[in-house]
Amino acid sequence: MVIHMFCIEGVISLGIVRQYQHYYRTYNRNIRLYLWHFFTWQLGALIYNLFFPLYLLSANINEQVMGSLFALNTLSMAVCAIPAGFLADRLGRRKSFILGSAPSLLVAALKLTTTNIAFLRLLYLVDGAFIMLFLASSSPFIVENTEPENRIHAFSLSAMMMLGAGIFGNFFGGYLPQVIRLVNASLGDITVYRIIFVCGTVLMFVAFTFLFKLIDVPTSVTPSANRKLVLPGKTDMKFLFKYMVAAGFIALGAAHFMPFATTFFRRTYGASPSQLGALFSVTQLTVFIATAIAPSLAERWSPIPAIIFTRIVSLPLLFGISTVHNFYFAGGLYMLRNAFMQMSSPLEANFFVSNISPEIRATANGINNMAMSSLRALASYSAGIIITRSGRFGGYTAAIQVMLVCYIFSTVFLYVFFARGKKLLP
Repeated sequence: MVIHMFCIEGVISLGIVRQYQHYYRTYNRNIRLYLWHFFTWQLGALIYNLFFPLYLLSANINEQVMGSLFALNTLSMAVCAIPAGFLADRLGRRKSFILGSAPSLLVAALKLTTTNIAFLRLLYLVDGAFIMLFLASSSPFIVENTEPENRIHAFSLSAMMMLGAGIFGNFFGGYLPQVIRLVNASLGDITVYRIIFVCGTVLMFVAFTFLFKLIDVPTSVTPSANRKLVLPGKTDMKFLFKYMVAAGFIALGAAHFMPFATTFFRRTYGASPSQLGALFSVTQLTVFIATAIAPSLAERWSPIPAIIFTRIVSLPLLFGISTVHNFYFAGGLYMLRNAFMQMSSPLEANFFVSNISPEIRATANGINNMAMSSLRALASYSAGIIITRSGRFGGYTAAIQVMLVCYIFSTVFLYVFFARGKKLLP
């Protein structure tokens, strides 16, 4: 029985791998370059971001201040989201990627030089403003460089590249402090972290060079500096409103905990950098597998029922994270929660872009990003206050429970707006 089960799983896994190999061969040079840019950039960024909260803690900066930094970053993203979407449609995808990434690379280089709160706030604001230009172009770029039959796999591959970077970045990154101290044991924590940040920034620079090799492809909407702002029509706005309500609760909930995951495991369980790296690496591996399965799930159920399924399964996992007192048990629940929630990300991205008119995709993406970023900014600031509070409604437990309630509301609205009256199961 056990041998038979493993054989079935092996055949399924091999089939999925071959399926992705087939689709990868069908993509043009733009998509392949984009995927490898995304992998290398995320590898550097994840190594960087794994240790930046610990870097701040080493400088005696607490979660409330961290929350204000995260909030400023996402608030800046919100303010610039719509202008970025409009500008991206005018400039074209290649220029938008380059102009969006260059300031982020500079910010990464400058952040490692300081622990000054005022300067960090400025850097977070700049980073949020320019990265929106990149984000506003990402989904439209994939749509414009793929065909309907291989598009959802392109979104999945994009997510998988990020996850693959997370697997390597978190695992090997977690051991970098030990490796650096083998060379020089007298280095302080802040110096060690800065050396790691240099490594991450170099990888991000390598990824940045890939963007210059991209070529804008002809589309039904030609980029033009004289192009007027085109706002979504009634049908697009109706869809946008419903989508943003359902997705907004996810953004509001997730930002109450996910930016603080590193400090949660560090403060609550005393996890070492190597333990944190291993946990986040295994988490990314689990999410990688789940994301690879996502298109098959969508083919069987269609996107909305598949998304609802992943949301429902994640709810008891969130409750468990807020109640258990063992690092490995909490880590396991965190790993599974991420797997089920991230499994639906490519499905949501494809669902969103496919239901928006081609001429306003980047603008609509900008509107959606503005709404999501505004909510994340509010939630990050709120979470910093909640986490640093003591008492009945304070600490990490309260922040996770806020996240749980928001996820419940999101699932309900997703069903009401897009699935009510429809057959959910095949």
